[in-house]
Amino acid sequence: MLLFLRPTLISCALLCLPGAVLAGARYYGATPHESQWETASSALSCRMSHAIPRYGRVHFTAKAGGELEFFIEVIRRPAKTGMAQLASLAPAWRPDATGLFLGEVAIAQSVQPFHFDRPIARRLLAELEKGMLPTLTYRDWADGRDEISVAISAVNIKAALAEFLDCLDTLLDYDFKAVERSQILFAFDSAVLQPEARQRLEQVARYLLADTSVSRVVLEGHTDSVGRLRYNDQLSRRRVEAVRDFLLGKGVPKDKLTLRSLGKRKPQNSNKTAEGRALNRHVLTLLVQ
Repeated sequence: MLLFLRPTLISCALLCLPGAVLAGARYYGATPHESQWETASSALSCRMSHAIPRYGRVHFTAKAGGELEFFIEVIRRPAKTGMAQLASLAPAWRPDATGLFLGEVAIAQSVQPFHFDRPIARRLLAELEKGMLPTLTYRDWADGRDEISVAISAVNIKAALAEFLDCLDTLLDYDFKAVERSQILFAFDSAVLQPEARQRLEQVARYLLADTSVSRVVLEGHTDSVGRLRYNDQLSRRRVEAVRDFLLGKGVPKDKLTLRSLGKRKPQNSNKTAEGRALNRHVLTLLVQ
């Protein structure tokens, strides 16, 4: 949780001395030579990380259907919880820049003691893009006698940041759970895909092409109870094939698709009402990981 407070004496000292470290502080930060940003991008996740020597690694991450997050993974787990001050400082080579106090943040007793959600993660990205030096300051986790400063370098970030932002722009806005079980509805006595069904299957296809961990897709065709058993078996088969053909047309591998035609057997809703019968006229798409 991020609390926006008035700057304390420590934060004021930091902001009044751009690029400086308080006397007696223990400082962790990569030198320009050590500063290297790494990225990993896909349609399902985006990651940008940076090592802080002798301290740990910072991560910006986002997953399909989720929000941007920032966290620091430390080498030594904190011995206790506490609070830290977060500021964006001007590095030594930018003495004309103005620092910005970002607030007070909680320290968790975890290997990820600092974990921020989208608002502050976005602000940190913006500060790094400007070439600033986001810095956390807190009392040491042993006996609180030392001032600790942890700086995130913007050196060599340009290419990695561009790739990371591009990844965020193309990241799927839904995850596995959103498409794991999809009900594709049909009109009475029809195997023609409706616009809403096509839109849903488009999402399913995009996810299948992005997530190679999905080993199988089960397509179950169903009908309502109106009509003879044999006719409904044939109708459910045509519905399954319509869904199959759509997915194949989008590039989904044929060997991942398993077809089942159940006709009016095993209805998932009551056939005693018009609403129930309408819901039974469907193909159920099940993704298996």
